[in-house]
Amino acid sequence: MGEQWYICGKLALNEGNSPRRPLNASPDSLECQLLFKAAILSSGVSANTPLMVTVGLPNSTYRLYRETAEQTLRGKHIIQSDPGVYGEEGSGTLPIDVTQVDVLPEIVSCMVALRRGESCERGAFFIFSFGFGTLETGLSTDEGVVENAMGSAPGMHYAVNILREQLQQTHDLSFQSMQQLDEAFRNGYLYINRRKYDLQGLRKKAIQTYYAEIVSPALGEVVNDRNLAKSNRIFLCGGGAHYGDLIDCILEEFGDIAGVKIVEHPESLAVKGYLLNSMRYIQDQSKLPMGIDIGNIQTRVALAEN
Repeated sequence: MGEQWYICGKLALNEGNSPRRPLNASPDSLECQLLFKAAILSSGVSANTPLMVTVGLPNSTYRLYRETAEQTLRGKHIIQSDPGVYGEEGSGTLPIDVTQVDVLPEIVSCMVALRRGESCERGAFFIFSFGFGTLETGLSTDEGVVENAMGSAPGMHYAVNILREQLQQTHDLSFQSMQQLDEAFRNGYLYINRRKYDLQGLRKKAIQTYYAEIVSPALGEVVNDRNLAKSNRIFLCGGGAHYGDLIDCILEEFGDIAGVKIVEHPESLAVKGYLLNSMRYIQDQSKLPMGIDIGNIQTRVALAEN
């Protein structure tokens, strides 16, 4: 951007010098703008294709940043890239035209994906999204969203920080960014001074602490007697839904009072909802619908097959 070049994604983790990105940054921040353009570039759209793009924000920042996101992301952009990094040829210049932008609360997008996607869910249900930046909660009914059930709490980074604090008691982790530690957290191991350390035991304890201090109080406020009268179905999504230790904690607390289900491809549910929302605005073939999930760890883009 400007005269400065940047690397992002896996390339930044592998080649970057201690890559860092603030959690839940403003849509007008350099980080968000880079990831937004990188997502469009990776989608393979043609130059100057008019785009209808939906993005999302945590419930905690939705009202604060919604207008900023619309104003910052909408318009004509020039994306410059270096295809030579991957041994490709070309000019590396892509003009794009984002003609329309819609912004949803992340948890609402997950509801849209469940109701308008392949599963076509009906009736009321709770939905909890375990992202890296935030845990998002919600309750959806056939009549709409239950506002008092929508909330944000610290996400999986809370558990990763607990792991970092444990490891720093005996090791120097100053060279490890949060994104790099999250990768180790997911893998279950970490190399320090050429030695491989198994993190599965520490990870389990970190997740259990995270659940007791953050998750259980947050879910308890939503899954109360009044809301249970509306539904006893719980859907889990987000990258955190892949952690068996977290699911065990949820089942222990709620398994006897509600049906708990992990959605298929839980990390991709939000971006699917963004795409389905964009498709609502397409009346003809003049615009290409697109959904972009700008995450703290991974950014995803979704396009319709036809």
